Amino acid sequence: MERKEMVKKLGEFLGVKPKFLNAPTFNYEIVTEEETYTIDRFGEITISTGEEQTFEEIINPPATREDLENVNNKEPAAEGLNLDGMELTLPLEGHTGITLRNLVNMLFSKQHLVMKAFDLEGPLMDGTFAEDLSMKETSTFEEFKEALDELGFERLPGLTFDFENEKFTIKLATDSLDAEKIGAFQDLASLINKNAQKQKRASFKQVQDDNPKYAFRTWLIRLGMNGSEYKTTRKVLLANLEGSGAFRKVSEPNG
Repeated sequence: MERKEMVKKLGEFLGVKPKFLNAPTFNYEIVTEEETYTIDRFGEITISTGEEQTFEEIINPPATREDLENVNNKEPAAEGLNLDGMELTLPLEGHTGITLRNLVNMLFSKQHLVMKAFDLEGPLMDGTFAEDLSMKETSTFEEFKEALDELGFERLPGLTFDFENEKFTIKLATDSLDAEKIGAFQDLASLINKNAQKQKRASFKQVQDDNPKYAFRTWLIRLGMNGSEYKTTRKVLLANLEGSGAFRKVSEPNG
């Protein structure tokens, strides 16, 4: 991974905009409440004590003994990894009840592909939740919340809404995460969120395509995941999917 891409993903993961220090060091610096990370011109990362850390150690820190002892007594962190996968929290700012329904529909319509991409242990929501939600009036936050109350929050284990604190969380239940998948998840969730706010109406219907890789790739492009900036993300997201990413129809072998 090139330094610029690594710095970008670290900043996104830590929730802080990296600062470029210019000459003579040409380092990047990321300052959080807990730590200061310095990335030199060779891509080496040091913390405030002078100790070196790798990208993977920061993104996926090992659990401490205290963490393991208290894991059953604490709520998992809103952002970052836990023992069962990863959670990404985003603000509700810019959303309405309608756009939140778009969010649910977009996730459901492609959840069979998302599950393969991230090797998920379970779905983000049950098989009829999105359709049942479409029967409800959800123009406002209050109507959307009432619909969730009626349908049951337990029916969408991969998505939670905190209206009091104006945020929502997307959860991935998987034990096969690595640094690249984490970055890909962040990119994907961000673009789904943006598109949910822009679209007038998103469909919940799942298209069972005979070429999953092509179907997912074209959807990613429609979301805005095009160009060299997302080259690594697209590669990671498509790695577990069958078919051809370049051609819609996969040629049958000659009999």
